[in-house]
Amino acid sequence: MIFLLYKKNISSYTLFEVNIMLMEGKTQLWFKFDPSNRFVKDFYKVWDSEVFFLAIEDSLLINLYYSNKNYFKIPATKTRMKKDVYFLFDIVTDVPDARSDHRRYDYLKYTFVDPERYK
Repeated sequence: MIFLLYKKNISSYTLFEVNIMLMEGKTQLWFKFDPSNRFVKDFYKVWDSEVFFLAIEDSLLINLYYSNKNYFKIPATKTRMKKDVYFLFDIVTDVPDARSDHRRYDYLKYTFVDPERYK
């Protein structure tokens, strides 16, 4: 994500966020834009690290894409509460006016229960 400052008129500016899409093969990958940043806030709530989210965003997207799952796991050794944490997503592939394959990951929630457990 990139933040841009846009000059609306002589005396005011507007800050807005632009999502960066990652191209993996012929598929565009990205996390759904959320102005409240709920996913990032939840991520830092459980992840025991100081690393900026932007530094690992591509790795998370690639992990989701190649695992063909709608979640990723942070192991207990890397979380503040010392429990495995699973971040769940809806995967949207029917993006209108798309000229290539797309996968948009819409954040749902995090949980301590393995999603594979109930399949």
